[in-house]
Amino acid sequence: MTDDLGLPGRRELPPEVLDNLRMSLREGMGKPERRRWPIVAAAAAVVLVLAGALVTTVLIREPDGQGPVVANPDFSLDWPKAVSAMDRCWAVVQSEGRAASFPPRNEWVPRFTVVSYSVTVVAMTVGDKPLFCETTLMTATVSDPNAAPAYTEGTRTAALLMTPAGTVAGIADPDWPKVELTGQNEASQSKRDIPVFRPGNLFAHIAPMKMSRTTYAVGPTPGEQSRPYGYQAPYPLRPAPEPAVSRLDKPVFPVPDRATPAGEFFKVCTAGASETVADEDAFRVGAYLEGQDVGVAVARLGGQAIVCQGGLGYGDGKTEYYRVFSGDPRSAGPVRTVQAETVGRVDRNGNRVPVRNTFLGVVPEAAAGVKLDFGTGTTIDATVVDGTFAAWMPDGFSLAYDVRVGITVLDAAGAILYQGTLPLY
Repeated sequence: MTDDLGLPGRRELPPEVLDNLRMSLREGMGKPERRRWPIVAAAAAVVLVLAGALVTTVLIREPDGQGPVVANPDFSLDWPKAVSAMDRCWAVVQSEGRAASFPPRNEWVPRFTVVSYSVTVVAMTVGDKPLFCETTLMTATVSDPNAAPAYTEGTRTAALLMTPAGTVAGIADPDWPKVELTGQNEASQSKRDIPVFRPGNLFAHIAPMKMSRTTYAVGPTPGEQSRPYGYQAPYPLRPAPEPAVSRLDKPVFPVPDRATPAGEFFKVCTAGASETVADEDAFRVGAYLEGQDVGVAVARLGGQAIVCQGGLGYGDGKTEYYRVFSGDPRSAGPVRTVQAETVGRVDRNGNRVPVRNTFLGVVPEAAAGVKLDFGTGTTIDATVVDGTFAAWMPDGFSLAYDVRVGITVLDAAGAILYQGTLPLY
């Protein structure tokens, strides 16, 4: 038809033009009408020829599966993760017999997502109500849309969902530019500036510390200025209402064995640590080191690797202390190192002992041997279990930041799977 009229051929609109049109259209709309549009048809052009002039009207229609536009650069909406999480949360609402007290699933409007390796939090609105859905690899948890917010005294800020996986989510005082969230427990402290989603004044954060052992406080300050050590925000955050539903909906099978020295240590260590570990029962414990009243264990869950270490070799040497390290790896790829810290400062009698450092990491699951070259003239055979390795660093080894360690990874037949170097830090 365009050839017959002598008009130019059809061209796709640039993505930024489509985004601007969608946003302009939404600003003048109320609640969107629930329709299913064809997936491919994102826009239809109505072409009119009037008095020799070409007039083009663009009618924007969101494709099925495209989700709301997030205009604020501080937020993102991972649509596939949001849909998967909301479907799981709705399924547990139904399985627990709570569907009658919940808005229908097709009225849940996702606004943004916060995602860590194994935790997804979806912030939603249902009409004028906020709703939060958290999923881990094994669990699904939904806030109670009918619960009255427990506003922090003197503010209009309230937590609506707090979970063992570390989620802190709720509504912020509309006058606050951000939510400054501080946490304090017996072992550590944290401070984060959490952006606020408008409209709705929603905030969500995946915190690194155990909710049951941490006191949180909030404030309106953006936090750019310096804070003294031990600083806490001015308003103690009240606990969130109990979730409407929280259920183990995707258990891992087989359940990893804890009836081993490494498994028993990992269980004690994660229970004693102040850091949270989502789905800790699903982690397979790998390489394990013992020495000087301390233990160090590497554990894996899919592509995620964590370290739990602790014992009596800290502080006064008489009080047990444990810590989980689950940050980003120091290098990428199938062979990489993971973070830990110095151990063995004192013994159980309080006497100073030489400190020890570990070199820990991840290797292919087919690995049966790992040889480490620290440049001291001696090759060290690391402990290798379930795709992880661990070794004590030799005495006198330089801990400079630019040092690299030679590594050779072997399979059960002695064939080389990997050979190269890894950074010390």
